[in-house]
Amino acid sequence: MSSSTPSLISRIARHGLTGVGIALIAGAGLVAQVQAAAASADEPSVTAKASQAVAATAASVRGALQGPGLGIREISERIEALGYRDLREIEWDDGLYKVKGLASDGRAVKLYVDGHSGNVLSVRTRH
Repeated sequence: MSSSTPSLISRIARHGLTGVGIALIAGAGLVAQVQAAAASADEPSVTAKASQAVAATAASVRGALQGPGLGIREISERIEALGYRDLREIEWDDGLYKVKGLASDGRAVKLYVDGHSGNVLSVRTRH
């Protein structure tokens, strides 16, 4: 998910669109962006990346409108059960929990987590 996506969703929400409208606009934009990036990089998994982008957008929209279903402690426990450690900076932002920590192999990562299901939607390596 691009760094501009949450602010786009926030701007759309301020203009009074419903959650469905926000999801359709943001989801379509993300799918197009992911497909263009994957096609230009000649990657075979365009559909998988597009599906991840849509899932992240849906979670973001749902969370922005409803707030998190799971608390920080529950999110932390679920992420640690997946093998991540040294979790810090767990914050709720634009419909997702954003968590910094270490992967099981020691890489510094930033996780984007659905605040309702606890599913990790995206993992980015931090430098």
